[in-house]
Amino acid sequence: MQSTDIRQHALKLLKLSKKFLAEDGDLDSTAFIITADDQFLRPIELREEADKIESCKKIVDEALRQKALAIITIFLARSADLDKEDFEQEGYAWGDIQDSGADRSILITLSGPGIKNWAAALPFRKVKGKIVFGELVEFAEGVDLGLFPGWTEQATNPRIS
Repeated sequence: MQSTDIRQHALKLLKLSKKFLAEDGDLDSTAFIITADDQFLRPIELREEADKIESCKKIVDEALRQKALAIITIFLARSADLDKEDFEQEGYAWGDIQDSGADRSILITLSGPGIKNWAAALPFRKVKGKIVFGELVEFAEGVDLGLFPGWTEQATNPRIS
């Protein structure tokens, strides 16, 4: 897969995820390890901090072994506008935003060696048992969630902008 196609591929995966969420009411947290010839689908455990760290480390190790071009992640997330709140990073614990009942979205990230970090969020809400999607919000500078330490630091000259 050519690097210029990876972002478009990520958007196709987001479209499929939107369909799965609408049909099933849930979405598994997933990483796609993208190589020049293939892609490998791997689950991401995000419920507990220790499980997240172990799960993501395994994904990075595999991506490095496979000489992957990118890792694409897709999962359900909650977000809050921290500019409007009194946010203290020191007091934040894993899951605090989720526990606060913040807005929900499908979050997709794209990262890798030589790739400019990219992310997008597709907000949604449930109305009378049906999922209603909002407008896609792209984060041109990406979102560093700290999921894959040692992965994006390899970037030297971004191929995707």
